[in-house]
Amino acid sequence: MNKFLTTMSVVLLPAMISSCSQNGDNDDVIIEKPTVEIVDGQLTPEVLEAMGRIGQVCPSPDGSLIAFTLTYESIELNKGNSEIYTMKPDGSDLKRITKTASSESDLAWYDNGNRLAFIGTADGGGRQVYSVDADGSELVQMSSLENGVECFKISPDEKKIVLASPIRSWIKDSTIYAGLDKTTGRLVDDLMYKHWDEWVTEIPHPFVADFNGKSVENAKDIMEGEPFECPMRPFGGAESFAWSADSKTLVYVSRKYAGKDYAFSTDSNLYSYDLESGKTTCLTEENKGYDTDPAYSPDGTLLAWLSMETPKYESDKKRLMVLDVKTGEKRD
Repeated sequence: MNKFLTTMSVVLLPAMISSCSQNGDNDDVIIEKPTVEIVDGQLTPEVLEAMGRIGQVCPSPDGSLIAFTLTYESIELNKGNSEIYTMKPDGSDLKRITKTASSESDLAWYDNGNRLAFIGTADGGGRQVYSVDADGSELVQMSSLENGVECFKISPDEKKIVLASPIRSWIKDSTIYAGLDKTTGRLVDDLMYKHWDEWVTEIPHPFVADFNGKSVENAKDIMEGEPFECPMRPFGGAESFAWSADSKTLVYVSRKYAGKDYAFSTDSNLYSYDLESGKTTCLTEENKGYDTDPAYSPDGTLLAWLSMETPKYESDKKRLMVLDVKTGEKRD
């Protein structure tokens, strides 16, 4: 792979994608592959940092191209930066598709593999959905949701798209100000208030929108009024969504509990949302453990997902469950 990285031809995108202000003067620094010298055969931290990390790998529908993200780290800046590359299956014809100071993610081919959708940082801040031709040309910002986009999935007919976007209306202000604008103190009187190293200041909701290949319009929050997450924090992403083969139904994952019940429960469920009627149906109510990662069969007759049986046991065995969509029969 190093041979290709040193001889690659670069396709640069316009400056539509810029960095989000997080690191002061380092915001506009594009992290490239560092040059290091190996001394006495030592595998030093600097040598490790010079090795690019492959992230998501996404083959085109006909298998002629593979898109992937490649991340290089900077010890000096204490951060990394992911860029998009494409290559043929044999590793030849490597092209760099993006060159930005912010990371790109969530790759998805559409239009018979002619275009590639992804999430990038919009000019002025905020993560949005972009698309680009397979050769890196004709960059388009497709979404403009107020609070940005965390992940997305395009429907099979490519007329709809579901996007996860944060909402804040259900989050109570837990900071203590009262004239002390420099304080970082917080008043905590309920769960969940934190995931790992992140305060819970917003929760993601699924938005279904019209999609025409170049723009995202008429986004609708299909969990409006519900104080629950989808995808679930802290690790949930686009694997929380599954489109039916006819693009008329969206299955999503959510753990619809709040406060202490949410903190102790592992009872996530699959919910089926009918686009025409707007009706939501719980598909896994009888199971009190995790139900995650839904996926339809290509013909839409079966729905598969991962399931844990024991309530409140996060390390339970994962079962592969299958639902016959027509009969409602479920089997392990």
